[in-house]
Amino acid sequence: MTATEQANARRWGQAWKEAGPELEAFRRQEIRATDTRQSIPAFDGLFEAAVRDFPPRNTSGLVEQQRWFQSRRK
Repeated sequence: MTATEQANARRWGQAWKEAGPELEAFRRQEIRATDTRQSIPAFDGLFEAAVRDFPPRNTSGLVEQQRWFQSRRK
């Protein structure tokens, strides 16, 4: 990494260090100001798409994991 690249990386890191608390405060304010009742319908379509595109599995994988552990034990 060249000296210029290192200086740029330091400036970039410093900028994020200074911006981080302000961005976090903004995020918290946005969360507090959100009307949950109004937001729920906006996510309904996303939920429907997730259920359609990624149907529930028949198993959690726990049985297969336990079977694998048992086979390693022997």
